[in-house]
Amino acid sequence: MRLSSTAQWHEFLSGFCSRTRYAPSQANGDSPPLPLGQGPAWHGRRPATPAEVQAAEHRLGHPLPPSLRSFLTCSNGWSNADSLQGLLSTTQLRWARSPEHDLVDAWSSFEEIIEVIADCLVVLDDGRGQYGLIDAARISPDGEWKAYAWAAGSDDRPHPFPSFSALVTSLAGTEDRATA
Repeated sequence: MRLSSTAQWHEFLSGFCSRTRYAPSQANGDSPPLPLGQGPAWHGRRPATPAEVQAAEHRLGHPLPPSLRSFLTCSNGWSNADSLQGLLSTTQLRWARSPEHDLVDAWSSFEEIIEVIADCLVVLDDGRGQYGLIDAARISPDGEWKAYAWAAGSDDRPHPFPSFSALVTSLAGTEDRATA
């Protein structure tokens, strides 16, 4: 499933919300869900404004891939303690090598891991060692960045996905983990 527009993300995430129980993540001090009208409670956050997305791109020094941009303009991060917990907002996105959370330093003795994560942006951090990463060095012709699911402490290499949307749909349990 390829999610490339805010409307597609909204439809996908609304369906996900209808299948999962709302349990707000206490780690972020998240607010109650936003109502979707007649449908289920919204487990995400308010949409990012174009200015917030542009500010993130400016801070990071790189334009974001289309599927991440459209996700953020649908839900600026994720509030629920479910399989999507830890999807970061525009202000939380960070490089894996950033000083505040330097995954590269933490894994410097594992060269095969460093080769994969060195140029990655952290897009998911559940606070328990599960990460979602997108790779600015591996960009497809459509502008999507290769994505990875990775559990710190695991002996496994980060699991690849063709894009941010493929990573999220896999985490949501709606798509098989396709090797990219």
